[in-house]
Amino acid sequence: IPGGSLRKARRRGLKKLLHRLKKDYVPRMKKYEEAEEIFAGRNSYSKSHHMKNGQLKPGYNIQAATTNQYVVDFALYPNPTDFKTLEPFLKQMPTLNKFDKIVADAGYGSEYNYSMLEKEYPDKKYYIPYTMYEKEKTRKYKNDPTKLAN
Repeated sequence: IPGGSLRKARRRGLKKLLHRLKKDYVPRMKKYEEAEEIFAGRNSYSKSHHMKNGQLKPGYNIQAATTNQYVVDFALYPNPTDFKTLEPFLKQMPTLNKFDKIVADAGYGSEYNYSMLEKEYPDKKYYIPYTMYEKEKTRKYKNDPTKLAN
């Protein structure tokens, strides 16, 4: 019989499946379970990410609030972007009521953050440029006929 008997072919298929379970599926499942423990309720976790340009992007973000070059508060967040940390940082800051201005760089500029500041902190002035603010001020950008604003 070409290829052997039907029972032998079935045994080979089962052996192949068993081998795949032992060598691939079970170790991968253990790795996933370890990652789930590290997640600690989040949907992912971050380490330093290689940006493929010689730089590393941190997986965590430390925020610091200063006044007159003194640090008045700080916090550590598990997401690498600034615009997602503004709201929780302001909410956890006990000394915020002592200040009348919120100043931040363009990394915090987002429509969500602007509307949140208007709603949650109407008594404070905030100075946060939108993301393209600096670029729009350049001569190259102003003279580019392909830009809609020009």
